[in-house]
Amino acid sequence: MCQKFQVNQSACPIGCQYCVITKVESRRSLWNKKTLIGLNKAVTIINPPPDLTDKQAVAEFYNFPLELLRGDYVGFNAISDPFWPKYEQELKYFLKNVAPLAKLVVCVTKFKIKDEIWEILRKIPNFRLNVSITGLDDLENTKTKDRLDVLRQAKKFGVKAFPIIHPYIAGLSDLSFLPELKAMGYDYLDVKGLRYNHQTMRTWMPNQAQQYYINSEEQEILPEDGWRQKIAQAGLTLKTLKDWYGQDCLSNNAVDEKTAENNVKKLLKYANITSSDTDEAVIKSAIERRL
Repeated sequence: MCQKFQVNQSACPIGCQYCVITKVESRRSLWNKKTLIGLNKAVTIINPPPDLTDKQAVAEFYNFPLELLRGDYVGFNAISDPFWPKYEQELKYFLKNVAPLAKLVVCVTKFKIKDEIWEILRKIPNFRLNVSITGLDDLENTKTKDRLDVLRQAKKFGVKAFPIIHPYIAGLSDLSFLPELKAMGYDYLDVKGLRYNHQTMRTWMPNQAQQYYINSEEQEILPEDGWRQKIAQAGLTLKTLKDWYGQDCLSNNAVDEKTAENNVKKLLKYANITSSDTDEAVIKSAIERRL
């Protein structure tokens, strides 16, 4: 029997207490049905199986028809962390086989990255790194300084990287790191909200902050409580991940409209749509990315 995500667990060693995969009922039940492909307005994501001893799931990952991803922006492992050493073999497979046919290949991480992997990433011109830096050190098994180090390493190795505050939590996120991002040469970042489940998150959510999230029914909530002003004061500018991906996409792997529509239609058989937008908007974006 395939491994299921449990509410009392985390999806990776970072152990975020707000883990969207295990602590958010609507997403946990979605990913427990199938895990291979995720689809949102910015990217298509291919995920290795949570249980690498599940031979059937491993075979499904390695036998997935990668041609369906041609011309797309493709992410790796959104149900865990792409740089968890557990998945190093699958990461290398992804980079070797998907990068040549995708417009972009992307990873979102909170992990440290070893030099061997940096050396691989620096040689892939259409690779993009997103570093999730939240200022939530008390809720994660990692520290803000470690994420700053990853962003610093990206500059050192010449890997294009983008910081994202995901999630921002009112009353908890410490944004004092913003000036350091600017000092390192990062001009843009994105901010995402929290999907809140009162049953699984109330023990650490401050009472004064619960007003923003209570009864939100796990919809993504991004309160306007002054974070925009802090970003502006640090000399930084907001930019969506989708816009950052598209600003210098140099790949020539585009396909014609009919092929794009057919590939997305076939992809949907494998995929969970994981967006706060409508399914129609996500499908439209998935087609347009390939053109």
